[in-house]
Amino acid sequence: MQKSANIIAAIIMIATLHAVSYSQEMVFDNAGKAREAVFYEQIRTIQFYRKGWINSYPVLTIHEDIPLILEFDDLSDRIENYSYLVIHCDADWNQSDLMEQEYMDGYFENPVQDIESSFNTYFNYYHYRLSLPNDDIRLKVSGNYLLVVFRSYNVEEVVFTRRFMISEASATINAVAKRPVLTKYRDHGHEIDITIEHQHYRIDDPFSETTLSIYQNGVWDHEIHGLKPLFVNPGELVYDYQGENIFMAGNEFRTFNITNTRVREYHVRQIEFLDQFHFELMPDEANPAHLYFDRDDMNGKYFIEAESVSDPSLEADYAYVHFTLQMPLRINGGSVYIAGALTNWQFTNLNKMQYDLATRTYRGSLLLKQGIYNYRYIFLPDNAGAFDISEIEGSHYQTRNEYLILFYHRGQGDRYDRLIGHQVIHSTAG
Repeated sequence: MQKSANIIAAIIMIATLHAVSYSQEMVFDNAGKAREAVFYEQIRTIQFYRKGWINSYPVLTIHEDIPLILEFDDLSDRIENYSYLVIHCDADWNQSDLMEQEYMDGYFENPVQDIESSFNTYFNYYHYRLSLPNDDIRLKVSGNYLLVVFRSYNVEEVVFTRRFMISEASATINAVAKRPVLTKYRDHGHEIDITIEHQHYRIDDPFSETTLSIYQNGVWDHEIHGLKPLFVNPGELVYDYQGENIFMAGNEFRTFNITNTRVREYHVRQIEFLDQFHFELMPDEANPAHLYFDRDDMNGKYFIEAESVSDPSLEADYAYVHFTLQMPLRINGGSVYIAGALTNWQFTNLNKMQYDLATRTYRGSLLLKQGIYNYRYIFLPDNAGAFDISEIEGSHYQTRNEYLILFYHRGQGDRYDRLIGHQVIHSTAG
């Protein structure tokens, strides 16, 4: 009996040590929240989506047959040994109290084995692909998850991280993104009104047991989190606020098309070949604060495509894209960045723009795979934790944005936050 107890204790100890062996400071930020970040410059074009819908959010309904697909490119000149692990998180994106065996079946660490080389390209790369879940790992519970990709079988060498979710779809979310009621937000924001219907799901105390999160355009740092219901009806929770549920709407995203290396497509001023292709975009201007620009966009996302190829994931080339933002004066007190899914919504030296006093322009360049891209110019104040979407682009209620809504429940005795509902809605231009 004592021997069995010792064995069980040893297994628990090993599992515990194993769970914290990855690089904590790279996987979680200073507040303990799961980070979505890229740590190696040679990793490009990370896409994480539901199979069959490449610009979808990485959300699965528990036990459904549709997997998530992860794709990324490595620009190095040799095949790397990449592996991955999955961490369960709570509604605040902190690591949950569950052990691996409680939230998954299979191996905690697994290799990425689907690897192909690019061909017919000037810029050579390796393309990696992963389907999740798969034969090596099955996820058993709902909630927030973090996918951690590392190299050389060393969990300390974290390459990038990606968030994803598994939903039980036990509650129905009815929501609308509309022009705000309050005058001070009316011309510049979106009010997100939400009703949760849970007639067949028991919630004893919605104020202490539930968590609601709303994200704009897939940007994890642009969220409203922790709203409590304003009204509680039988089988229904109503979040009909007028101030606490407001997002600044921003403006429609800018767009460029680099699918063709011979013909200048949308917003391309010049194409040159200097060992690799270089696309110079048309000069941009800051949007006047009082003007809304009605443009079709993909809400900050991108689509990989190349002219006259059969498989863009392997045949689309990489090219340097050069951006110019005309600005009579430098904006003091912060920096300007090229932002969107094309930069993983990160703010680093790679997408930071430099001000050229002689031409009175901000300039920046990115190495991107051929495709159609959305982007914005974002101002990040010095020593600020949040960016300003309106400083350069303006903010208008007519803007058509996308909002991801996640609804969690943790009842008495539960050890994790169950994701029991999710929904994606779009604002209208009226």
